[in-house]
Amino acid sequence: MYYNNWRLHKKGYRFDEVNQDIVNEYISDLVDAYSHNSLVPHTCNLKKLLVLFLDKDIKIKLKTMKSPQRDKTPFTREEVQRMFTESADDPLAHAVLKILYYAGLRKSELINLDVDDVDFARMQLVIRAGKGKRFRLANISGDCTEAIKRYLVHRPTPKEGHEKALFLSPSRQRISSCCLSGIVKNYAAKPGIEKPAYPHKFRITMITEMAEHGCSLKEIQPQSGHRNVGTLLGYMQHRSSRIRQTYDAVFEREKVADTPKDIEDVNEDHLKKQIVRKYLDGELTEDMMSSLLKKLGNNTDSGNSDIAYI
Repeated sequence: MYYNNWRLHKKGYRFDEVNQDIVNEYISDLVDAYSHNSLVPHTCNLKKLLVLFLDKDIKIKLKTMKSPQRDKTPFTREEVQRMFTESADDPLAHAVLKILYYAGLRKSELINLDVDDVDFARMQLVIRAGKGKRFRLANISGDCTEAIKRYLVHRPTPKEGHEKALFLSPSRQRISSCCLSGIVKNYAAKPGIEKPAYPHKFRITMITEMAEHGCSLKEIQPQSGHRNVGTLLGYMQHRSSRIRQTYDAVFEREKVADTPKDIEDVNEDHLKKQIVRKYLDGELTEDMMSSLLKKLGNNTDSGNSDIAYI
């Protein structure tokens, strides 16, 4: 049991004395020294040592690692359009961005597209090996279809073994994950989009767009390829403007019918007089009165604050 300078004898322990407390101490030091991925071979070998050679029932206790929370704020339509405009002179990037947005493909699904997977007549993409090796058809728009056609005119001659690939990198091989991510980051940075940009963000954006335009889960699910509806719901990141619009539609409609008449008739002048009366009765301080009057539009910096004028 060691890593770097960690030795049993340096810690004052003998090999036959190894117990749960010693293992816990060792694991604690490992966690401070290594990333979670690097811990895997250490803990696997340690478990073999404990079980096979020492015949000891000692548990390897590691905290469950959680994936970091990524910014899932969808792109706005204006941001997407800016990326399309910036990539207009780059046929590869232009087609890739439009497929990510209009089809909502996963990164691996786009990378694995072949030329024969594009059905121009039906404006669809054939996804032959989606997540879980599932087959599906993904719709694309006319705009996206034209972008793919334009790319194919400029598509370079592929290297041997990459003839079927739809998208080729500058090295004339099937586009890589790194190349795809670079395209997204590059064309998000050019127009000054500050929110985190990565390929999957377009998938979130497409699903959110469809949901906000009234599409049901049953209509979105075939396009996104989600087997689990609960997972699909997690992709719907409604924009704050949409939430505000929906909220106002619920609560800013006509006044509630049973609102008391005296409340309905209350106007700004009446409220100001009520505030001043409370001040004169000693229920409010002068500062509180001034603050409330300002909120009602009686700005004492620009108007007369003398209560005799109220």
